[in-house]
Amino acid sequence: MRNAEQTQNITRNRRGTRMGFLIFNHVMLNLFQHLFRSRNKFGVTLFVSFLIFNCLFTGCAKKKIVRPPEPVTTIEKQTEEPSLRGKEYKNVPQLATVYFDYDNATLRPDARNILAKNASWLKDNSDVEIIVEGHCDERGTTDYNIALGDRRAKSVRSYLMKLGIKGNRMATISYGEERPVDSGHDEAAWSKNRRADMLGRIPENVPKEILNDKVIKKKNPKK
Repeated sequence: MRNAEQTQNITRNRRGTRMGFLIFNHVMLNLFQHLFRSRNKFGVTLFVSFLIFNCLFTGCAKKKIVRPPEPVTTIEKQTEEPSLRGKEYKNVPQLATVYFDYDNATLRPDARNILAKNASWLKDNSDVEIIVEGHCDERGTTDYNIALGDRRAKSVRSYLMKLGIKGNRMATISYGEERPVDSGHDEAAWSKNRRADMLGRIPENVPKEILNDKVIKKKNPKK
């Protein structure tokens, strides 16, 4: 990006170039007018050629507008996931679990309704960070289920961002099939395990028992 001094130098050089063209045109015009008045056919031919050349390469050229350098703006990174190092997340009753269809990471209508309520609570409690945990049932390989759980967690996070929750408040992790809530081996159990849980990290200055309330009330500043 050009700075102010570079822009001034470029502008000064362009002005010098245009001034040179004007002087050259003035001298050549006087010379060819003299030839034309003397009825010199060779001079007339040169004069016409000069007019064509002058029109094509100088007279018809548009002046370039020198724009000032664009200001450098700092964009807050609100889409990056927060670091998990040294953080402890706990169950928050107000953040409900969402469930998925078999081998799918697409949010169902019921899941979207639940996330809308979760987003409303998160907006009221802007100091709370969350982690979205993606889970799967026991079917499929370990690696496949880890990847599927990751897609489910990121699907939830992405939808919450669309609802207005900043991305730097939400981390994701996948446990695949490692943490089932139901150890059964039928659809009734599997449907409970295909899920995304949301745990919260509560600020130290907020009493943990306040989680039973709808909103975490911030302490009033001392007057």
